[in-house]
Amino acid sequence: MTNTPRRVLMFLPDLDGGGAQRTFVNLAGALPEDRVSPTLVAARADGPARTWLSAQVPLIDLGVRRVRYAILPLRRLIHDARPDVVFATMADANVIAALASFSQTHRPKIILRETNSHRERDDIGSLHRKLIGLTYRRADAIIALSEGVRRELVEDYELEAARTVTIHNPVDIEGLAATVESCRREPAPLEGEGRIILAMGRLHRQKGFDILIEAFAALADSSIRLVILGEGEERAALRAQAKNLGVEARVHLPGFDARPERWLAHTDLFVLSSRWEGFGHVLAEAMAAGVPVIAARAPHGPEEIIEDGKTGLLVPVADPVALTQAMARLLDDRDWACRLAAQARIAVERFSLPVIADQYAEQIERVARLRDAAGGHQ
Repeated sequence: MTNTPRRVLMFLPDLDGGGAQRTFVNLAGALPEDRVSPTLVAARADGPARTWLSAQVPLIDLGVRRVRYAILPLRRLIHDARPDVVFATMADANVIAALASFSQTHRPKIILRETNSHRERDDIGSLHRKLIGLTYRRADAIIALSEGVRRELVEDYELEAARTVTIHNPVDIEGLAATVESCRREPAPLEGEGRIILAMGRLHRQKGFDILIEAFAALADSSIRLVILGEGEERAALRAQAKNLGVEARVHLPGFDARPERWLAHTDLFVLSSRWEGFGHVLAEAMAAGVPVIAARAPHGPEEIIEDGKTGLLVPVADPVALTQAMARLLDDRDWACRLAAQARIAVERFSLPVIADQYAEQIERVARLRDAAGGHQ
């Protein structure tokens, strides 16, 4: 067994501002340096997630427009760097990383991290699914963000259960809580009077923001405002929906913000309205910030994060009536909301960055030892 830190190339498709990118970047900076030596590799590295990068983690930009064009430059990089492990995240990047690794003379071990439910997605065709299945079955380890996603992967792609593991997303709880507390001493990012409901995510059908706007419009208190942080293709449709429902002036879409903590510091309620998820990272962050939370029972993740009625509220998926009722309950009964938030702040400790980073380090070391046993360690 070597005492040298394992050399890992951590590959992701881009540095856009999504939850998967944020998690992977944070994880790279949190891995114990005496056990793992990571290098972050992005097919395209010009996105807003660059602001989250750790100065201690090298970044390699492959400089391609789309992740599918990264296979040849990534293959050359793997050949030259000879890492112990190639660790990728998100379905398309996982496929590219696996294909770039399979043909290597000194083949690294491969860990693929799946961030979402494939059953619910409508953008993965049959041939794409076959390619995913082929590459995932040949990986040395598959890490799923939630137990529900892990079960799906094993069943749908006929994976060996022994090669799959659930590791939830890491949350920098202490850092986030400190930043939120500091932001509470600053002016609120949204001027004006009235309580605020906050949601975050890509403006995509998956996130169910149309459901949230419909539920919000039914609230009796017309002073309440809704803020949805994020960018995406549904911006115009969400704007039109808010206008048609007569709440356009109270629905705010500020776009992507690299400092969501300043919004969490000045919100009264956080809502995750997704139709499906892989985990629900923003939900865990809101809990860490001490904000009362509501989430749809989306497959998968929210039910593994929230204990209904104890650390937050869970509602049926795509049910605006139930969501309206849940929001009204927590906004009307602030003592109960605060008790839920306090219990959530304790419960979310199991997702703390050091705890989760240690679990990832264990997986990296485990597959690297398999390479040692096969005589492949360089």
